[in-house]
Amino acid sequence: MLDPIGQLSPLQQHLLRELDLCDLPAPEVEPASYIARDLDLDQVRDALPTLLWAGLVEQRGGDRGTLRLTVTGAAALRTAECDELAARLSAVVSFADIMTRGAEPRAAGLALKRLAEGAWTLRQAEDHVAADGDA
Repeated sequence: MLDPIGQLSPLQQHLLRELDLCDLPAPEVEPASYIARDLDLDQVRDALPTLLWAGLVEQRGGDRGTLRLTVTGAAALRTAECDELAARLSAVVSFADIMTRGAEPRAAGLALKRLAEGAWTLRQAEDHVAADGDA
């Protein structure tokens, strides 16, 4: 799906994820709602005009109204999540090649787990297995 702003930033994706759970008051109205969700208010205020312009978010009741995820915003969020999962799966598949080259099972298992969780990049997983093989 093509969206007018291209790839979502981590902040935009986080905000859309939160709006997917529930509507939120405008940041000026209830800043605690954003702080509780680990969202930086200044960054949200900077990102909001773009999200509104792109039609990913709508604001009911004027500038101090409620923010709501649009159908387009939900589709953009799902696309970003699918892209993220596809990249992670690709890294897991690439890492499987390392495991077939005789990597120590315990090190490879931990690296594979971290890679699949998204906690490590492919490079970090490769480095972990290489470091364990050097020990």
